[in-house]
Amino acid sequence: MGVGATMQSLAEILSSDSGSLVLGLAALVAMAAPFVDRYFIRRRRLAFRVLYNSKIGLSPIDLHDGENGSAQAAPQLAQMARLLDRMSIVVIRIHNTGGFDIAPDDFEIPLSFTFGSRIVWDARVSDATDDGLRQHVRDGLEFFTRDTPQRPVEGVKLSRVRALLPKRLAGLAAAEPPAEAPEWHGVRFARLSLKRKEKFKLVVVLREPGDGDGEISKEIDHHARLAAGRIKDERKQRRITWPIVTTAVGVLLTGALLATLLVSWSRPSGGTAQCAAGKLSVEGSSAFVPIMDNIAAEYHAQCDDAAITTRATGSVTGVRALAPLDAAGKDGLAVLSDGRSGEAGPDLEAKAVAVVVYSLVVNRAAGVDRLTTQQVKDIFSGRVRNWDQLRPGPSVPIGIVGRGQESGTRKTFEQKVLGGAEDRLTSDSCRRPERDPAAATTRCERGTTAEVLTEVAAVPGAIGYADVPAAKTAAARNPQVGVVQLDGRYPDVTAIDAGYGFWTVEYLYTKGVPDGESVLKRFLDYLASPAARAELQDAGYTPCVAKDGLLDPLCTRADS
Repeated sequence: MGVGATMQSLAEILSSDSGSLVLGLAALVAMAAPFVDRYFIRRRRLAFRVLYNSKIGLSPIDLHDGENGSAQAAPQLAQMARLLDRMSIVVIRIHNTGGFDIAPDDFEIPLSFTFGSRIVWDARVSDATDDGLRQHVRDGLEFFTRDTPQRPVEGVKLSRVRALLPKRLAGLAAAEPPAEAPEWHGVRFARLSLKRKEKFKLVVVLREPGDGDGEISKEIDHHARLAAGRIKDERKQRRITWPIVTTAVGVLLTGALLATLLVSWSRPSGGTAQCAAGKLSVEGSSAFVPIMDNIAAEYHAQCDDAAITTRATGSVTGVRALAPLDAAGKDGLAVLSDGRSGEAGPDLEAKAVAVVVYSLVVNRAAGVDRLTTQQVKDIFSGRVRNWDQLRPGPSVPIGIVGRGQESGTRKTFEQKVLGGAEDRLTSDSCRRPERDPAAATTRCERGTTAEVLTEVAAVPGAIGYADVPAAKTAAARNPQVGVVQLDGRYPDVTAIDAGYGFWTVEYLYTKGVPDGESVLKRFLDYLASPAARAELQDAGYTPCVAKDGLLDPLCTRADS
């Protein structure tokens, strides 16, 4: 099925009652997805934002007491200023933005921050939601070294860092800092817990290694994993997030659902059958009777008092049976015909039902999957009698499986492909011309499409024709049946505009105009309903009556 047909099928399904249900469920899922994620899947959420990340700004060139800079500060003070000039401050706000409290055991990896090559000197907690939270965070704040992995085995508490601070400052003032002066490169929150909406700020004092005059680095990394939750850096938050997208899709689907319901409510006939009591027989085309039987069953499911039977008699035979009916029996019979019938008189009314595309089918032993129209003519005329005349490979005699004179499918094949009548009947077995051993073709006939496909599957080298839905079903069930391209085009309704010619329109004939209260009239109306159109689409046919009630252009083109 091509893109156009697929979209049309989708539109038909969405306009049906089941389609409205699909739209409603899709809209509900799209709009509920962010809430399910937030409150059930990733219900714990921790966000942080870097509010400040810059150097302290004390420069040694400012340390003099003369305008011309001739009077310099003491060497130790200059050394201290030079080192402080390499120091920076980072302020990070940490906030529980979820709908649930976060406990220490919820962290699979504790939240920690590192700052590239910068060394951590001190840290403090400020602007906490309350003093209890501030003390809790301070008690769990640890410092760790670069050699420690993402989840450090050992850390140093804030109290210990503060105790070493005088020694480290003394090292800064010295010409060379003591070798044993400790260096930490990250801070970690051990046993952190935050209630809903609780937040605090972490202030970290850092120093860039070395004494150069280069720029202070701004690198900050975090490491953490929260069970059943997520940790988000608000600096990297995208404006268009997936919750926004899914909510927008849900709103659009809701709009489509409302539009579909409004159209359905405004449609006069809707998808519900208008019932009538009585009997109706639908006869004719063996290719189309199976799908009509399904539609009749759907109608009967809504209308218990309507008894509709179907029978495959062939298009020509069916139309001939309709012609002699009198006024009393005319509304008890409707006839399916593949294409317009030459047997139909002026008193018969034709209703276009669907576009029917046909295909050549072969037994796989033939060794071909594509033919030209001229090759098909040569086969059916007897000019080509063996498949080795059309392709390299073993000799396989050709057996033609055709339809009888009553078949509308045969009439379409003769008109659209052969451009003339098929050869005479020469075989009963489809394997050899026992009726006429000297005949140019081995040609048998079968009464229905199903029988043709059964014979093609059974006879090596056989060729026949059938409507595409039946041919595809047979090929799927029996590996001996192959669907054949014609003139390089695969049999499909989308190939018609490209030049595929083996197709027609299925018509439903009645004897005059049916009575307005008859089962026939109600059933004809039902054929234009969304339910019937969806049934036709599912079976592989293109309905002639579109959703807007207008006739499909292919159905008008077939008559031109």
